[in-house]
Amino acid sequence: MKMDVDVINNQSSDQIILVCAADDNYAMPLAVTCRSVLENLGKDRIISIFIIGNGISKNNKVRIEKSLNSNSCNLRWLDIQIEELQKLSSLPTHSLTIATYYRLFIAELLPDNIKKAIYLDSDLIVRKDTGLLWDLEIGENALMAVQDFGIPFVSSEYGLDQYQELGLAPDCKYFNAGILVINLDVWRTKQVSKKVIEYLLQNQSHIHFADQEELNAILAKKWLELDPRWNQQASLFGYHSWRETTFSETKYSQLLIDPYIVHFSRKKPWKSLDPHPNRHLFFKYLDKTDWKGYRFSILQRLWRKTIRGLKKVFKT
Repeated sequence: MKMDVDVINNQSSDQIILVCAADDNYAMPLAVTCRSVLENLGKDRIISIFIIGNGISKNNKVRIEKSLNSNSCNLRWLDIQIEELQKLSSLPTHSLTIATYYRLFIAELLPDNIKKAIYLDSDLIVRKDTGLLWDLEIGENALMAVQDFGIPFVSSEYGLDQYQELGLAPDCKYFNAGILVINLDVWRTKQVSKKVIEYLLQNQSHIHFADQEELNAILAKKWLELDPRWNQQASLFGYHSWRETTFSETKYSQLLIDPYIVHFSRKKPWKSLDPHPNRHLFFKYLDKTDWKGYRFSILQRLWRKTIRGLKKVFKT
């Protein structure tokens, strides 16, 4: 796979490598996510942000570049080549877009001298210095991630239907793929991307969540668990007590009060009127981008309220 960016020469181990991926549907929230990273980056830290931008228009690329203008940031664009997109086009996306699979090619798209990368979904806000995440030791693990709050184990509902065939115990943990620290050397030597795509092609009828299920199948027990504060998932707010979760009372309180990353895995602030407790943070950082001032118009609010009302009627 040919890269269309220059190789980063003499890449320092303390230079943070961040990768995001989106199409035009997520251009604005991607800018917000990356702006929140820059706003909370530690002093004297340097970050290179790679954006896999197939499907992002020229106009939105310019707006993203304006939003991420910083002396601490080097921004580079990546594109997946046509032959790879053709391979992806036959895979199940359900309500997602083809961009959800772009993360699978990070190891091939980045130069070989880059050994590690942080991947972030484009529906989150970072509140902590990303350098602290970068500095964690990954060892020989394929990646670091946070356990999924709604699907904590492979045997959970919407987990891995074939976990027994894969030789996994019911209590084998299942991770959320929205925030990943990726060991690129392991992905390259173990051909993780190839294995994941093969799994997808062979198990299309069994896939519940095409953005992470295949990764859990291939990388089960090969990942290191992060502090859950690095991925405060929206499903946390569906629990009424810490006793309903897999967390201790202390950890549950930390997650509610002091998340390092707020992941809007449900109820996206830019298109949902449903009140996520931390939705104000999204607009705080949005107003530091080229989309400053964006809010729902009165017509948008009325339309969404009408649609929500109709859904309730049809449910009864």
